[in-house]
Amino acid sequence: MKWIKTRCKAILNRTSLWVQLTLFMILVTTLVAGYLVYKDYTSTRTLTINNQINTTQTILKLEVENLDKYLSELANFCIQPYYDSHFTRIVEQDTPLSSEQISYARQQMYYYYYTRNDIRDYELYLLHQDLSIGRSGREQHFTAKESPPEGVAEALEECEQSPLNRSIKASDAGNLIYYHSLFQIKGKVRQAVVRLELDDSYTKPLLENHADQGEIILFLNDSGEILFSNHPEFFQGITDFTTLLSQKEQHPDGYCTLELAQESFLCVETNGPSSGIRLVSLTPLSYIDSQIGQLRSSIIVSGIWVWMLTVVMIYMLLRLLTIPLKMLAAQMQRTGEGDFRTQIDAEGSLEIRRLSDSFNSMVAHIDQLIRRTYVAELSEKDARLAALEAQLNPHFLYNTLQAISTEALVNDQPQIHKMITALASNLRYTIKGDTLVPLRREMSYVNDYIFLQKIRMDDSLEFYSDIDPDTQDCLIPKISIQTLVENSIIHGKSSDVEIIRIEVSTRYQDGVVTITVQDNGCGIAEEQLKKLYADFDMQKNTGKYGGIGLANLHNRIRLLYDEPASLEIDSKEADHTRITLFLPAMKGDTYV
Repeated sequence: MKWIKTRCKAILNRTSLWVQLTLFMILVTTLVAGYLVYKDYTSTRTLTINNQINTTQTILKLEVENLDKYLSELANFCIQPYYDSHFTRIVEQDTPLSSEQISYARQQMYYYYYTRNDIRDYELYLLHQDLSIGRSGREQHFTAKESPPEGVAEALEECEQSPLNRSIKASDAGNLIYYHSLFQIKGKVRQAVVRLELDDSYTKPLLENHADQGEIILFLNDSGEILFSNHPEFFQGITDFTTLLSQKEQHPDGYCTLELAQESFLCVETNGPSSGIRLVSLTPLSYIDSQIGQLRSSIIVSGIWVWMLTVVMIYMLLRLLTIPLKMLAAQMQRTGEGDFRTQIDAEGSLEIRRLSDSFNSMVAHIDQLIRRTYVAELSEKDARLAALEAQLNPHFLYNTLQAISTEALVNDQPQIHKMITALASNLRYTIKGDTLVPLRREMSYVNDYIFLQKIRMDDSLEFYSDIDPDTQDCLIPKISIQTLVENSIIHGKSSDVEIIRIEVSTRYQDGVVTITVQDNGCGIAEEQLKKLYADFDMQKNTGKYGGIGLANLHNRIRLLYDEPASLEIDSKEADHTRITLFLPAMKGDTYV
């Protein structure tokens, strides 16, 4: 593995950047184009299948509703004997019928038979008499037979289990046979069974509607038996189609397929809302694929053209970008050999232009530094003397302020003495190089600062402090509270505010020191407050409304603490400004 990695690095080091980028972009473009073509094709195929499913479901729903209505009409036809009181007594009679009664029944059934034109055979089997009246087969007349019709025993059993008192079968000729039991309402005693063999006047148009596209349509009864189909050869030997339907495969896109005769079919089924009759449609997926075959070819050709155009554009773009870089690399090589006078003028994009200008500026600056090196060596002694003098200046200033303070006491000027002492203390605190100081020292510095400001502002400044004793020894950034107080004095004062009130409060809770500085000044506009937060995020100094002080303090606390520390501003224009610092509590070099 290590050898392969080393070999790849060696090959890359000998290959131009534009070649690497071109190959990489071509690979990415190929993958993206291939994915888009595949995605487009699969989406189109799924959409076509969903449209096929929706169309088929709509058709099947209408057909099964018509079928329910048709079967309901057959049920009403079968119970017509009960509309005739004399016929009803014949059906309910449990003693042998007279010839007149049989003749009457035959005559009435003859009339009933010719009220419909879709019935081939019509028989009424009387259970009490074990007598069958009607016509069957090729008989032209209605007869009475002392034997039940074929299959009536099984049909009667199914009628008893059916809530609609019926059974639907298929004849050897492929027609529907409809059985309906008649019973006495009181006690629900079965008295007769009506058997109807129907012609193809209903089923033929139904099958013709699904003759195209290689679609297979099946008509199943309540028990899952296939009553008829436009392709019965597929289902020879299958008695319960429900078992076969349980083997259908559910696809992630939401449709179901069924394997039949080594071919996949799109399966759509609908149940009758009242009859329980089921219509099943099986459409070959090969037919759907043939429909979108031409579109698939068009998608692939379009994808190839887009890929080729993209590759050409990538090649031209990368050459345009890498030629200036090649020029810059050559110039850098000459600079490395000691030529600091030549300049490069590379163009092609804003970044390359800036890179070229930066390189030229760097080379010119290096040349200037080399020339100034000799002057710097000659001035080194003078710089050391100036540094020593800078160290002595603060002591001279402190001594001078101390002398003025003493002179003020001698001349009975205690106020001036206090002012000079406070100023010297602040100057010493400011110059001393500590980064973090105890909060009590910071507040001492703030009190001296407020003392000097009150003298300058007379009675227009009021200051209050509420310091939690638990925070006195906590370390905070130096000149942090003074920065917030100064911000309130400078930016809170306005013509509408006669007296500016400033309050400093500190709290300690759960290892966090909270420092709040609030004033009753003119506040900060909402837009400016948003801009100030944005500048905080970019670590910029706005120079306005808190300006350099707040931005500097915000950046300092982010750099000083490993744990989260923040500065929050709450301000309402013409009302108040409240600035809060949240700092990890530290004493000495350890966290509290």
